[in-house]
Amino acid sequence: MKEGKTLRLVAQAASFYVGVSMTFSLAAQSEIIMDGVFDDWANIPSVVDGDDPGVMDLLEMKVANDETYLYVYLRVAEEIKLVEALIPHSIYLQIDTDVDAATGYEVQEGFGSELGIDFADHFAYFDVEPNVVVNFYDIGFHPAPTVTSAAFELAIRRDAVPDGVHPLFPNNEIRMLFRETIGGDQLPNLGQEFIYPFTEDVAAIEPIALAKMNPVSVRTCAYNVLANGLTDANRQPHFERILKAIDAEVFLFNECSGIAAATLKNLLDAWLPTGTASGWHTVKDGGRITASIWPILTTWYGISRQTPSLIDVPDERGGPMLFINSHLSCCGADGARQDQVDQLAAWIAQETAANGDVPYNTPVMYGGDLNLVGYAQQLTTLLTGDIQDEATYGAGSPPDWDGTDWADALPRHTHAPLSYTWLNEAEGDWPPGRLDYLLYSDAVITAEHSFVLCTEGLPADALATHGLQANDTESASDHLPVVADFVANALLSTDSDGDGVNDDDEWNAGTDPYTADTDGDGLTDGLELTIGVTDPLNADSNNNGCPDGEEALGGCGDACVGDLNLNGIVDVGDVLLLLGNFGVTCL
Repeated sequence: MKEGKTLRLVAQAASFYVGVSMTFSLAAQSEIIMDGVFDDWANIPSVVDGDDPGVMDLLEMKVANDETYLYVYLRVAEEIKLVEALIPHSIYLQIDTDVDAATGYEVQEGFGSELGIDFADHFAYFDVEPNVVVNFYDIGFHPAPTVTSAAFELAIRRDAVPDGVHPLFPNNEIRMLFRETIGGDQLPNLGQEFIYPFTEDVAAIEPIALAKMNPVSVRTCAYNVLANGLTDANRQPHFERILKAIDAEVFLFNECSGIAAATLKNLLDAWLPTGTASGWHTVKDGGRITASIWPILTTWYGISRQTPSLIDVPDERGGPMLFINSHLSCCGADGARQDQVDQLAAWIAQETAANGDVPYNTPVMYGGDLNLVGYAQQLTTLLTGDIQDEATYGAGSPPDWDGTDWADALPRHTHAPLSYTWLNEAEGDWPPGRLDYLLYSDAVITAEHSFVLCTEGLPADALATHGLQANDTESASDHLPVVADFVANALLSTDSDGDGVNDDDEWNAGTDPYTADTDGDGLTDGLELTIGVTDPLNADSNNNGCPDGEEALGGCGDACVGDLNLNGIVDVGDVLLLLGNFGVTCL
């Protein structure tokens, strides 16, 4: 370690230039979600570098951790594809995992790197004795986003043992740097040093429940089932458990070219009975099958690899909704994908216009395996309507009803800070990535609840609760199902029982939106939720044998008559509460 002042920053610090010949030590903590959105990095201090001439300018890096992962943020001067030289670059991440210059590969004087990640060539060096080349899965590597960007976030498992013998991170601190070998840039600059001490003072991530939070929401699942997996005898039991646990009302299945729509209907009728005479409704277009518990009113064909269907969702659940099942071209077919999303953007502009066939303010959900592994413009076109081939498809326009962009549900794993939806350890040179999406028209609907189901990451109690096995998603497909519960915005402001609380707020509170007094104690849910003294789910909140309503009105012989807020005094607060609920009918 070079001699110099040690600078230790807290998480609220601003960006800093690292001084020449300075040992830089950083302690930071934050909850980071690996989703390709960087808001969660805002309060993490950074090491920044000024503009340098060269092929690729490295501008900024940040580091954080939790008990499972080391997280790294990198910002560069121009848009690139980090794990592929789609745009030429040669960026490496070097980590001296034991902070010992005498071990590992000598990147520069005083820096011995045990781990060197070659992003463009899809592998890593693990320089211990003996040194070995390892793949991305050996180090638990997760990058985001999977498309071109000028900023990236990376996760590396702290408990990785890349060669099966030596732990990747043997100590509680690391030394690290980025270098770009074509242009010669480095971050931090030569003569500077960055040391990161792991912190253990990070809260565990909040699990996401599989169960629906709101009964009026419409659960939608997009799922690439890999080569007709739903009818593969070896994989069927896994799919059956997965679909039962998800219990969606609309499924957008991909890779079903060898499955008839009627065959899929029969499977769903057996696995997820609707209780109706008609059972499930299915429609097929190429390898895409859309399945719904409600009738499919209209399906539009002829859009390359994308199929819109108008589904007759009941009015009490938001009314008819448009679901677009998508499976864009794979891998390096950037031109084909752009043409496909241009087609879709043009179709949306035409069919949602005043003379179009999609009724005004119809909620729109767009989902499937989008194979977004190249240029970010394809996702930009879907979200914003920015058509690239205007000569063929005309000028684009924002796709939502209010003239704004669509939204991304951004689901993450239920029990991990990850958002990848595809992985294949047999192809270890390609890291896990987010290929499957659910986009929606947030002018008229809200994604209240969303998740990616990865059974390998579920604890035993969650597996047992939902009838799942740990290997289900891995054994079923190389893709993970993505799920979102959508609620029509019109329903969010509805107060069905007139108790002064919107239905959506009642679902969140656990009270019945169709019964003004859920616990039957004589006090409306609105009154109890507003006061916050009594429990709207317990008729006798203090367990003294006297219902809350009687007690508030002086019943049971031991209460103060008129003390509605139960503060021991009949005061103006009680009057305001009474006037605010005057006329409410308690059922």
